[in-house]
Amino acid sequence: KGVGRRWSRDRDRFLARQIEAGDHATGVSAVTRFFRLSMQSLILGLGAWLAIEHLASVGVMFAATFMLGRALQPIEQLVGNWRGVISARSAYLHITDTLAAQPPERELMDLPRPKGKVQFEGVHYGLPNTAKFILRAISFQLAAGEALGVVGPSGAGKSTLMRLLVGVVRPTSGSVRLDGADLHTWASGALGRHIGYLPQDIELFSDTVAANISRFGENADSEVVRAAELAGVHELILRLPQGYNTQIGDGGAAISGGLRQRIGLARAVFGTPSLLVLDEPSSNLDAEGDGALTHCIATLKQLGTTVVIVSHRSATLIGVDRIMLLRDGTIEAIGPRDAVAGKLLPARSPAAAGGPA
Repeated sequence: KGVGRRWSRDRDRFLARQIEAGDHATGVSAVTRFFRLSMQSLILGLGAWLAIEHLASVGVMFAATFMLGRALQPIEQLVGNWRGVISARSAYLHITDTLAAQPPERELMDLPRPKGKVQFEGVHYGLPNTAKFILRAISFQLAAGEALGVVGPSGAGKSTLMRLLVGVVRPTSGSVRLDGADLHTWASGALGRHIGYLPQDIELFSDTVAANISRFGENADSEVVRAAELAGVHELILRLPQGYNTQIGDGGAAISGGLRQRIGLARAVFGTPSLLVLDEPSSNLDAEGDGALTHCIATLKQLGTTVVIVSHRSATLIGVDRIMLLRDGTIEAIGPRDAVAGKLLPARSPAAAGGPA
């Protein structure tokens, strides 16, 4: 009932404003039409008087009336379609501002395939037109083939750190480097081949399982199967009605949340990237899925892939070499997994045991 009342209230408000806007548009259009007809009548009357006084011919009178009507007609049409003009102007300004904020990509030299060394150098990040930074003074580095787990409370900046790591957003200051080169000196098409990313909110396209895993590449059947095997989802895909050719629907609506997440993982590891970034990769996984994820991370580390994982589940971080604790946008602790985990457990145990706050 509450949802119904809210919907009815918003609908009534929308209809009231639509009626009000329609009344204004009708009134302005009527005034414009009245002005045009009045001017035509005035010119016609003036022409008739001039014709009676033999100061102008009847042809001139009708020509002046016709020309005035034609001259005022575009103005009347402009006023009648003013809402569309305002919408077009607003859309044009929005597109112009967006393009100005994202300058065209320069021609960049193709760099060799990276090994996976990651460096954050004094990175600060904040939203445009805001004084507060989401991340502050972030500095660390990862060797190729190393795995880092990132933990911290909600709002600490973990997902923002992941977006910076894959080059989706630029740091406000500082730099993020892959094999010594700033991420934004890579051509975006080339960089995408070397980075795998699994975000919190997985978006799959209305196409086949194979097309989603291959990122819509062509002639990549063997790589698709390899990626599915790495993600531990190959057997599950074969059980689908048409296997890899199964249509998964818009956003993966035709499959379960766990399978959707594992297909997203297969897409992230497609092509054996040099850097793999996983943001809460086990949120929809069962015990079998957790095991497949752990095996996937271990295999990629052996292949030399650098892995960065954000997770609240300790089981997901079993295979990492180091753990970073983020709090309030800064690095509170970073070090070997067991050392940092040992510091975190005492802090969590009183709440877990129901002790005093």
